[in-house]
Amino acid sequence: MSITREWLPIINALPDAVVIVSREKGVIIGGNDIFFKKSGFTVNDLVSTRLFNLPFFKKRVMRGLLRLFVQVAKSGGRGSTFSFPYVDSKQTVRNIEATAGPFTVSGQKYILFTFRELPSQEILITGDEAESWQAYLNLAYEPYMEFRPPMPLRPFSEQDDRTVYLRDVGMSLEVKFANNAAVRMYKGEGGGSLAGQNFFSFFSKREDALRFLDMLSIVGQMKAQTTVNIYDRLVQVEMNCVVRFDDKGTIAAVYCGQRDMSGYRHYESIIGGSRLEMEFTFNQPFTGFAFLEPLHPLERPQADTVDIQLDGNLRRIMIVRANQAIMDIYGSDKTKFLMKTMTELFPNDVMARQVLKELFVMRVTSAAVYAVSQNEKGTPEEKLKHVSIFRAAFDDMDRLTGIFVATSKDESSYKARHSNKTGP
Repeated sequence: MSITREWLPIINALPDAVVIVSREKGVIIGGNDIFFKKSGFTVNDLVSTRLFNLPFFKKRVMRGLLRLFVQVAKSGGRGSTFSFPYVDSKQTVRNIEATAGPFTVSGQKYILFTFRELPSQEILITGDEAESWQAYLNLAYEPYMEFRPPMPLRPFSEQDDRTVYLRDVGMSLEVKFANNAAVRMYKGEGGGSLAGQNFFSFFSKREDALRFLDMLSIVGQMKAQTTVNIYDRLVQVEMNCVVRFDDKGTIAAVYCGQRDMSGYRHYESIIGGSRLEMEFTFNQPFTGFAFLEPLHPLERPQADTVDIQLDGNLRRIMIVRANQAIMDIYGSDKTKFLMKTMTELFPNDVMARQVLKELFVMRVTSAAVYAVSQNEKGTPEEKLKHVSIFRAAFDDMDRLTGIFVATSKDESSYKARHSNKTGP
């Protein structure tokens, strides 16, 4: 049976790029039109090629896809989602989310990879719109800078020393635009312009700048904390940079936003006591606690497609923290519980979807799970297993950023623990 012939109409109807690979070696069996259009290759180019050897994927991306493949091949279940930046044939950075899952046809087992494009984080504005954008950025509270080389950079070649090449790139990238917040941060009120300063001049350690440039030139974006020079002192900042590449694949512009972390440290020192109390509560043995986090902040779903959006979001919300009590409730351990999707907490997707829907509306909800067994008379009887309370956290843009979960243990364990009997 030909997968491409039998399933092509179905997978071509999907909105995302899809490719099907063999379960043994990850060899491409087929894909939909969107995948071949996005990759720029034909069916004949890619069929019988290993997914992890495709030339347009960087090594980090290949390792991530291989990890998804191994998870599905070993467990037979859906692999965790993997997100990565990808530079397309037009040298534009695209943010891609890859998901893998089992796919069976006529008893033959395969693995289906879905590649979904996420909203772009890149800034590509020209002409009159650029002036409007700069006017907006000047009102922004956090510093923002745009770096460009005065002349196009030469591409990296295998004969180049990587460190020397990155040093030349850093010296060539100069501030083309800096908003008022960036000027105030580095120059003070009325301190002049930042235009013309090179990329290295803002880092206290050149090694940090080289690390940023190395990652930016490979994957197109990087977010990390580093130390910068401000007047005569050093300040810890969180720097988030995105690249625009030219038609030769070299850096044409770097856009960087920054956040001063010193204020956050002061805040952390204030709430330190509360954090200790939270740690104590989280690690107690009587109630199961977990924290779930989406791979990226989730927008509130539209009413006309709410179920479809929620089904997709269920696979993007991961269990990132769990205490021993909740793992005991689910009969699992860290290797099998952490980094699993939200659906692991529910007996079926219908309940999971309903809880997520209520969280978007009410922010707090609960769900009870029952086990069906037979009583002494042989009739079915439902017995409460546990009750979970869910509370959602949202950011200032009304996007869901996390879910707190508290789960009770079954009734019998409470009775045993709090029994008044002191002897047989």
